[in-house]
Amino acid sequence: MGTQLKTEQKKSSVKGGMSREHQVQERRQSLLDAAVTVIAKRGLTGITINTIASEAKCSYGVVAFHFKSKDGIIFAALDYIADEYETFLKRSSQLDLSPAERIRKMIESDFDGKVTNAKKIAVWVAFWAEAARVAKFRRRCAQLKEHYNEMTQEDVAALAADRGINIDTRQVARSLNAMVDGFWIANLVLSDAGPEGREAAKEACLAYMRTLFPKDF
Repeated sequence: MGTQLKTEQKKSSVKGGMSREHQVQERRQSLLDAAVTVIAKRGLTGITINTIASEAKCSYGVVAFHFKSKDGIIFAALDYIADEYETFLKRSSQLDLSPAERIRKMIESDFDGKVTNAKKIAVWVAFWAEAARVAKFRRRCAQLKEHYNEMTQEDVAALAADRGINIDTRQVARSLNAMVDGFWIANLVLSDAGPEGREAAKEACLAYMRTLFPKDF
């Protein structure tokens, strides 16, 4: 067992609360950041514990100590970007906004460079690509997508009720989120994930909502 791993274990065995917790969280964060970088560059097929360790400038043992396996850190990386994305989305739900304003904020968040820059989108696309052929990735991606669709549908349904409009709110939510996904992929492929590409994609999504709710978007 290497010296670096022994140091990690020693840190994890220290009692006394915040110092230990902070050290563990800081190390996990650095490893997750490294995993996101590697996945964005290489995709899931090119990721190994060694490549993550190299990116994080630590030993194989340190990565294995914190995440146990390659699948462990891969799924942790997906949960990491998903949690970051959802936290960003939920900021608007904590405000006193109308359903239309929440939908607008959601669309703006979907194309905010802080959480949907080229690197983060590349990670999402890497998981979606593998989901087509690997059941465990397909199940997790499907869970996340259904969750996001449900969040969107709640606001669409509330807005439709306010306006007295009878529409298939589930289909509207799915369509809007499918547009977002499509623009993420298109902007990445076309190297257009910068501010101009994100702004154009945002306006296209708002235009779609305007066809259904012309007074709100």
